Amino acid sequence: MLITVSPQESEQAGPPRALYPKPFEPGYSLGQANNPEFQKRILRDAFSLMHYPAEPGTIITKDYSDTAV
Repeated sequence: MLITVSPQESEQAGPPRALYPKPFEPGYSLGQANNPEFQKRILRDAFSLMHYPAEPGTIITKDYSDTAV
């Protein structure tokens, strides 16, 4: 399982499952610091990909811009 903020670079590695939490940037792959409930949401979304049958290298993009503070 990979949570990436650089999907173009991560795609080359071909991770079995990956989540790109848009619009976060390097250093903030789980969003704003000190926001554990929001960070747990991203982790739950990432772990839910374990049940998602994707081809290796597929990166699922999920937009969190409407809920990010």
